[in-house]
Amino acid sequence: MEKSSSAAKWSRVVALTIAISANGSPLTAVVLADYSVRSAMPVGMAVHQAGSPVSNVNPTVQRIIEMSTLHFQSGESDFKDGNFDRARREYDRAIDLILESGIDIRTSPGLHQHYIKLVEMIHQRQMTLVAAAPVSGSDGGRDADGDRDLGRGFGTQSFTPSPLDELAKIDLNADETAGVTDEEARKSVVAAQVDFGFRPNGLIQSYLNYYQGRGRATMEQGLRRSGRFLAMARQIFREEGVPQDLVWLCQVESAWSPMAQSWASAVGLWQFIAGTGTRFGLQIDSWVDERCSFEKATRASARYLRFLADRFDGNWELAMAAYNTGENRIDSAIARSGYADFWEIYQRGLIPRETRNYVPNILATIIIAKNPERYGFAVTPEPPLTYDYVRVNNLVDLRLVADATQSSPDLISALNPELKRGVTPPGTEYLLRVPVGKGRELQAALTRIPVEKRASWRMLAASAGDSFESIARRTGVSTNLLEEVNGGAMPADGKVIIPFNSGPRNVVLTSSGADRSSDTAPAAGRRSGRSVTYRVRSGETLGDIAGRYNTSVGAIATLNGIARNSKLRVGQALRVPVR
Repeated sequence: MEKSSSAAKWSRVVALTIAISANGSPLTAVVLADYSVRSAMPVGMAVHQAGSPVSNVNPTVQRIIEMSTLHFQSGESDFKDGNFDRARREYDRAIDLILESGIDIRTSPGLHQHYIKLVEMIHQRQMTLVAAAPVSGSDGGRDADGDRDLGRGFGTQSFTPSPLDELAKIDLNADETAGVTDEEARKSVVAAQVDFGFRPNGLIQSYLNYYQGRGRATMEQGLRRSGRFLAMARQIFREEGVPQDLVWLCQVESAWSPMAQSWASAVGLWQFIAGTGTRFGLQIDSWVDERCSFEKATRASARYLRFLADRFDGNWELAMAAYNTGENRIDSAIARSGYADFWEIYQRGLIPRETRNYVPNILATIIIAKNPERYGFAVTPEPPLTYDYVRVNNLVDLRLVADATQSSPDLISALNPELKRGVTPPGTEYLLRVPVGKGRELQAALTRIPVEKRASWRMLAASAGDSFESIARRTGVSTNLLEEVNGGAMPADGKVIIPFNSGPRNVVLTSSGADRSSDTAPAAGRRSGRSVTYRVRSGETLGDIAGRYNTSVGAIATLNGIARNSKLRVGQALRVPVR
């Protein structure tokens, strides 16, 4: 599905990806987003309003709306019963019916109105779960009754906008198009020695001009970031029989970001929607979204491109166009024009504007990337991303991995972007990425922790002079329990197991050197000398945190030297006294 220009109103992509399409397009999907202008709908709004008939809606559109509403109603029933996996599937199907209809929703006011309301209502269900779900811990993400997995199927990854959202908006100006010819483009192609054949067109030269001018910053960023994944992508494309120069498609798709997501819910380096991703072997479930995987998504992309090239008799321009807009739409354009040629269907206006920009954009990007100095780019690519693999079983919290490898949680998450919930999937083996040289450290640490505790227990790197007593004061875990799980003596490697069982999990473990403030904190805030460091979550107040730890707002405020009514920032570190 062609992406809508109304995407400009959609400012920030959130985690819930609900789209599945069977038509082969990597873009036919929907993302739940925050709107710069939006009309909030109460969670309890009657479901029929999402699918209310609109005047002047043709019968075909009305049938789609009615069928979509039925699936949404079924999802609502499952949601109310706590069957969140089933609810997600029904919500998916409610959206799929619209996307698979072949109707451009922007040209159908009735369908567009239904679609927007549906997205808003499903978004509210997502926000309800995110607000209620605990951070993964000893409870495995279950609610107080222990029988429902809050947030299941509705991952909480953080995405960045895909450059595809801006692609359709590019309008070449007079300076960029002045005097360009097909012959000039041909000379640029020949000089670049591109490793696949295509028909040069003056529009390619116009985009070369664009990137040397007002698009320079975008090109420089892509050339720089490409170093992280370029060698890996080239190797996989070579193994799959795809021209290696086509790896630069990644720059246009995601700017080489594994966490890019378009308004249409295409995700990852190669911007797959769920349906196409699963067609080409990517696992997408409640725990893992391999569209964000480095290697697996790259291989799926190469196989999809190979499939498309075979479908269009080796024509890579048509294969790229189909990658963007779906093979069915390109089939239709060829049938209507009588030409299996990208530039013919381009001239006849048979493909979406974004796709019209997409193919010459990639070709211009390839030409510059093959010889950046020729076009005035002196950019040093970032070094390749390197890591070790560790095979783990069942649930392992990424914060424990960070503890054990003395890495930051953000780094471990960035190395494993396909993990939707900050924990490896249950009941299966998973190849976890860790910083180079840290694999053995993690393996050794995990042998000390029971398999069933690896999603809740943590580790702390003790400093000189630390004891179980001092660590107990900082973590709120009893000295006796610390001694028991650590074999009665401080570990020789200084990595102390912290056996959290239940309760607050959003705790930052610090060494004594980083934690000495607790020794000098005012007595009124120390509460028997024990405290933990807590990272503020979205929407939390001092009262929320005080209630969580059975302490008072005044005690937290005094300990941190802030006012009782202070407005908290997401991620802000607070010392919290514990009993």
